[in-house]
Amino acid sequence: MINLQKLYEIQKTLKSVGYPDYKRISKEIENYVKNDKDLEKVLNDIKSNKPWEYIKGSAEFYALDFKVNKNVLIPRIETEKLVSLAIHEFKDTKFDTVVDVGTGSGCIIISLLKSLTLPTIHKGSIDNINFIATDISNKAISVVKRNLKYHKLDNIIHLHKMDLISKLKLKDKNVLILANLPYIPTLQYEKLDKSVKEYEPKIALDGGKDGNIYYKKLLEQIKKSGLKSFTLILETEGSIVNKTKNIFKKYNTEILKDLKDIDRFLIVRG
Repeated sequence: MINLQKLYEIQKTLKSVGYPDYKRISKEIENYVKNDKDLEKVLNDIKSNKPWEYIKGSAEFYALDFKVNKNVLIPRIETEKLVSLAIHEFKDTKFDTVVDVGTGSGCIIISLLKSLTLPTIHKGSIDNINFIATDISNKAISVVKRNLKYHKLDNIIHLHKMDLISKLKLKDKNVLILANLPYIPTLQYEKLDKSVKEYEPKIALDGGKDGNIYYKKLLEQIKKSGLKSFTLILETEGSIVNKTKNIFKKYNTEILKDLKDIDRFLIVRG
């Protein structure tokens, strides 16, 4: 039974720090805490700008549950469209390999693979497709391993520690590349909410002066890889999306909007 007094106290704290979805989160917190001591600790963490997802150690993405901590970004609802775009690509193209670059928590490639195994979504075979996730952070790799095991995909998705795709053997392959790399320009990063700057990993957010340092590096690695063909679906920042598109100007490139009608995704075909 919901304790209305406790719920009111939680909502009051959430509102004070500006949580937009405080009604939903307040109910989650009320169910999460077991006693007044637990509640006091959670509310103190909330007051110190610690994100709720880090407090409970998990986040929902694409209707799935993922383990998260301060070493990986909290999955955003906007990024769910990247998964949907990837699913759509499977309708028209046969890929040898799928690579999730800078995988973080692993939420993108795990959500994609679990969706592709549903006959209501994808009717083709994925038995001969190589699914790969890469990340440069050892701490992020540890989180991915937990999520792969939790979703029983640790023997299907191959996890590698590396800089983007630098060590992958992709010559003569037709590859789908998924990338939600750090894309916040440094000056914009400095203006982010405290809950982001103080708790989420800067290495997963700051994309350098123009926000595009990692996408430029990714393109260079794609050129050197000897790929037969590729489709790249990437997420970027609305304010720099045209600059990001210009990086891939030699290829067939399309800008797509997110759920809030903001230009956020690029599909690059080469």
